[in-house]
This record gives sequence, C-alpha cells and structure tokens, in this order.
Amino acid sequence: MSLSKQYSISVTFPVKYINLPKDKLIVNQLPEIIDIEIKSSGFNLIIYKLKQHRETVLLDIKDAKATAVRNSYYINCNNRLDKITSQFNNAIKVVHINPDTVFINYNKKISKMVPVKVNVNVEFAEQYQQTDSMQIEPKSIEITGTQEVLSSISFVETAPYNLKSQENTILMDLKLVKSPAMKQVDFSHSSVKLKINVTKYTEAVVELPVEVENLPNGLNLKTFPDKITVKYQVAFNDYGKINPSDFKIAVDYSKIEQGSNKLKVQLVKSPAKVRSVKLSNERVEFIIRK
Repeated sequence: MSLSKQYSISVTFPVKYINLPKDKLIVNQLPEIIDIEIKSSGFNLIIYKLKQHRETVLLDIKDAKATAVRNSYYINCNNRLDKITSQFNNAIKVVHINPDTVFINYNKKISKMVPVKVNVNVEFAEQYQQTDSMQIEPKSIEITGTQEVLSSISFVETAPYNLKSQENTILMDLKLVKSPAMKQVDFSHSSVKLKINVTKYTEAVVELPVEVENLPNGLNLKTFPDKITVKYQVAFNDYGKINPSDFKIAVDYSKIEQGSNKLKVQLVKSPAKVRSVKLSNERVEFIIRK
C-alpha cells in the first residue's frame, strides 16, 4: 500500500544537447549530468533508484534565449518541464531540475587545411629497405574550430605505431589523434591510409676512372690512383639495369689549393635507382704535366 502512493525523489541523469548550430561552436563546459526531481508511485521510483544505466535526457539548444552578452545564451530548464517529462513514460512527472539554468557561450567556427604527420617507426628485415617516400592519403585534412584554437595548430598526427622486420609493402590505416587542446576541434577525416613500398636491396661494386674537370688547355693532370672503386646499393630488380657509364667521378682542377698535392673526388653523376654510394678514396694525389 505504501509503494502505491505518490512520492518525489531526486535522480541524476546524463544529459545530451541536440540541435547545435552548424556554424557555431560551444566554448564553455556544459553540464554532463543534471539532477531531476521526479514524481511517481513508490513502485516506479524504486526501479529508478535501482537502475545502473539511466536514460539520457535531451536538452534542445533551440530553446536557448539570448542574454545581454554577445554570443551568450541560456536555457531555463524548469520552464521546459513538460518537454522533458515527455521523454519519460506516462507514469513519471518531472517536478524540478537542477541546475535551473544552463548557460551557453558560442564562438564562430572557421576551417583550415593542415598537413598530416605520420608517427610511425619502421624497422626493416636484413637487406630490405624503403624504396621511396611514404605515401599518405589524404596528405592534409580540414580542421574546424574557433580562430583562437586553430591559430595554434599547424599539423595533426597519427597514433604512434611501431613496425619491425618488414619485408613486404606496407598498407595500413592510421587513426588521427587529438591532443587535449583539440578537444573542441572537428576533423574532416578520422584516419588516413599509409603506403610504404619495401623491396630487397643488394650491394654492387664498379671501378671507375677519375676524370678531370676545368683543366686548362695544354696541361695534363694525372691522379694517383687513377681509378676508384664505387660501392652502392640497388634493388634486386634493378641490379641488371645499372651500367658503369651511369656513374661519373671527377676532380676539379680549379679547386687545387696552393701547397697541396691532393684533390677531393666528387661524385658528379649516379643513377636515380641507386643509394648509399661510397667511394674507396675521398681524395687523390696528383701531378701536373705540360
């Protein structure tokens, strides 16, 4: 008989705000929970007391009214009791809401494009290397927020990722992460696609004559040694495509320093497909004859 009588109790509910304006951003912290005094029979109220997961109460931003301060609005919750009561079953009546008033501060939204920074550490298996630069799609994303926040953002980062002993081309999606300062910033993409081409490399050797540049007419310059070994790395698939004529090493007569009998050897030309080019001699001795 007691439980069939009408009672009032205060219950805490999570709150969600709906109908936010698309061209504006809420810059103040809105209440995430509200206390609602509800009236019903003892039976219904016991159920609410025992519930671990309660309904989310919706507050409509369209109900907000302007204050005397620019871009500042408020919702008087207790003036919307009928609207909030309608979100419950017919046996529940909303009597009072705390806080009574929710204040909302807006700022105008702006957008800009920023590059994506990949936070990936890759270790390759022995003899395997990355063949070209990382490919990111998209390379830049649009971010939206207030002028004050966006002015301090020059890039966005992916979640950190470590890859080890890689032998094959890498294809993966990387999630974009927000720093605490970006909490109210919207991203046009939540993730990006990453591609890293990987192939097997081998070391190759070629012996080349040392050529002389800027040599005046009537002079002959001989270097010691007159040939130098060049070591380089090349992808297995390109090994047979590299010719000695694709390289050129030389010394520059105009770089001779007074009192010195040595010249620096320069790698004048090398194929685009090779990397890590090393010369067996960085400097050579020379003599000049007329």
